[in-house]
Order: sequence, then structure tokens, then C-alpha cells
Amino acid sequence: MLDDAQLSEMETQACGLVRDAGAVLMRYFDQPLSVDYKSANNRNPVTDADRAADERLRAELARRFPEHGVVTEETESESDEPREVTWVVDPLDGTTNFLHGLPMFACMVCALERGAPAAGAIYIPRVGGIEGRVVHARRGGGAFEDGRPLAVEPSDPPRRMASVPGYFLRMFTHHRNLRRRLGDLRNTGSAGYETAMAALGVFDYAIFNGPWVWDLAAGILAVQEAGGAAALRNARAKEWAPFETFAASPDAAPRPSELRRWRGAMILGRRETVGQLTSGVAPKTYPIRELRRRAASLLGRGQPSDAPAPPAPPRG
Repeated sequence: MLDDAQLSEMETQACGLVRDAGAVLMRYFDQPLSVDYKSANNRNPVTDADRAADERLRAELARRFPEHGVVTEETESESDEPREVTWVVDPLDGTTNFLHGLPMFACMVCALERGAPAAGAIYIPRVGGIEGRVVHARRGGGAFEDGRPLAVEPSDPPRRMASVPGYFLRMFTHHRNLRRRLGDLRNTGSAGYETAMAALGVFDYAIFNGPWVWDLAAGILAVQEAGGAAALRNARAKEWAPFETFAASPDAAPRPSELRRWRGAMILGRRETVGQLTSGVAPKTYPIRELRRRAASLLGRGQPSDAPAPPAPPRG
């Protein structure tokens, strides 16, 4: 297991990596960009900025940590061999915001040790500044914003502010007595930005349904190390449990392909708030869709049977 000295060095490196990649992104911000789309109907855009930041991060990780694996959103892994430590990378989370000149986006890296977040950093833009802000953490070492310690108060505020998916009411059910306790709901268009806001205590909680591993890893670590909580929905048991790892088994390092397939429903934020929400909020189920997904899984064409149902359109 990585010791604190190793984790501290990895956290320091993660901060430098996202700050450098953030500088690359800012050179493209508010500039004409070449855009491709990874999904139908002009969804999931990828730009020159995504590619440039991705190339920079992959090259630096390979140089600084040649023994580690790397899984990025934009580039397929060269090998599917499992590594004890794998970095998950999202070079630009919130590409649609970025394209439209909205400064709500993030650049994230996080080292996973056997699938569990160990050290990571999130770059987000700073209003009125060029250098941006970096939220960072390491396992057992606390969470920080540019070196300033972060502490998420565990108590529930009188009036909550939260980030939820744009299709929240179609994607989740909630007990009637929670309706007025959901608070002021926001959707920023970037999971990375939202998890950073949760670690900073700006959002009291954030809910996600179907994000990828690179969307959440660094943010989960930062929220937990700031004193908050993260709960993952077990689709098979239909209950929430404290998040521990992205791996199917904590005793074995996941392959890159396993990490790429990971999807989940997650609530993170203030500890008391998360505890209340997990007792009354759940993803909606669609029996026909579930039946089709299970049939595809049995035929070897779909996700494993305990994976969540396909989500609504992503935020980015």
C-alpha cells in the first residue's frame, strides 16, 4: 500500500499536472475551436482543447509515473493489463460550457490504488483570474484549495443548495417529506466543477446518475477528505452504501476496461445531508429497459447485470 510520503508526492504532482493542463485550456477558451461529436444528435463534443490537454496529461503521467496505468476519457488505453496504481484523467469536463464561453468546467486527474481514490486534483477557473483554482487531496491527508485546508461542516443547513442532473425529476424518486428539503437545485453542466463546489462547501450535496469514473474520482476523494460523505447506489441490492472503490473487488486491481465500463448513481456532500437523502431518494427503474439490458448482458453485448440502467444525457 502507498505510504503517506508517496501519496503526498503524487498529490503535489497532480496539482502541477492539472494547473499546467488548465493553462493549456485557458489558451483555447473564448477562441474558435474545431469540434467533433462522439454521440448522435451533436452530443458529447470533443474539441482541440480536450485533445491538447489530454495529450499533455498523458505525456507527463507517462514520464513521471512510468510504472502506473493511465485511463483517460479521450484516448483508449494502450494495454488492458491491471496496475496497482492507475490514473484516471478527464482533460476537460464541461466541454459544452467551454464551447459557449461559460467558465464552469474542470480538468481532473486522480490516482486509484486498486480502484480506490488515493491522490488527485481538480482545476476549475477562477473568476477574475487566469491561473484558476486547484482543489486537491490525498488519502488520509485532508483536502485543500491551493494549500488552504478545506472542512465541510457535517451539520445540515436550514436551506440547502445542491447540484443535480438536468433530468433529476425524471431520473430519481424521492419521499414526499423530502420535497421541501431538496433545497435550491442547480445544474452547472460539469460534474468536476460540482464535486469541487461540494468539497468547498458551496453545494451542500450533489447527485449524479451514470457518470464515468474520471468524472467523480478526484471529487469523491476531496469531499471525503474534507469531512464529507459519498454514497454509491448498489443497483442489485437497491440500497445506498458508503463509497469505497471503483473496482469490482477490493482485493484485485481493476483492468482499464473495467474502469471504462464503470457507471453509478452517487450522492456526495455534507455527511448529515447525505445520510438524510439516502433514506429517501432513489434512481427510478424502468422494467422494460432493465429487461432489455439484462438480455443484452446475457448475450455478451451489454453491461454487467448489476450495473445501473443507462442514464439520461450527461452534463458535459
